[in-house]
Amino acid sequence: MRLDEIDDIDLIEPIRLQTVNILYNEDDGIIMLEKESQSLMISMTNMEKLKSLFSLYHLDQYDLYDVKQKEIVDLLLHEYHKKDVFACYQAVYPFKTYIDFALPHDVSIQPLTLQYLDEVYQIYHHLSDRDYLQDRIEQQAMWGLFVKNELAGFIGIHKEGSMGILEIKKNYQRQGYGYLLEAYLINHLLKQGKVPFCQVVVGNNASLALQRKLNMRLSSRYSYWVFDE
Repeated sequence: MRLDEIDDIDLIEPIRLQTVNILYNEDDGIIMLEKESQSLMISMTNMEKLKSLFSLYHLDQYDLYDVKQKEIVDLLLHEYHKKDVFACYQAVYPFKTYIDFALPHDVSIQPLTLQYLDEVYQIYHHLSDRDYLQDRIEQQAMWGLFVKNELAGFIGIHKEGSMGILEIKKNYQRQGYGYLLEAYLINHLLKQGKVPFCQVVVGNNASLALQRKLNMRLSSRYSYWVFDE
């Protein structure tokens, strides 16, 4: 199946980095399991074929799905009884050049350690899984922005490779710290030979504005994350 370098970056980059097991790949679709996150990634135009593959590979066993077609969302919710979904844009930094930025003299960005886990868990409102945040910190996949040695915000890399877990404390918002954190992480990923990308929930206009400011390219269509719980 032909994939678009912006719309389907969440499929393309794991394939390139060889972090997936490809279960099916034909002209009518692709199905693959991202190994670290155990998320099932699907783009498929033939729903009847997809149903047969669900039965053949027992694909209903998974808790997390990244899918490209709304028809697949409906299938997962109504026939396989998955419980939640959100739509998002892909935002991709397709360039090789680093973002040029400077930190204010009283600001630093450092890898987070477990001493900040409770604070991160209390601040981050988009994820209630404390164990997931702990894993990200333990895997050195989260960074904090500190103002005069106080944690003001943080960012991380999700298990499947996208940038995210971005949050700025309320009293530090509107000072450009979100930009600094994401610019830092983009440069970090570029140094590793990776393509920086993130996913923005539809309706999060502040995040979309940030991606545009960072010169990220936005997808022309939605992707959908479907959850079992």
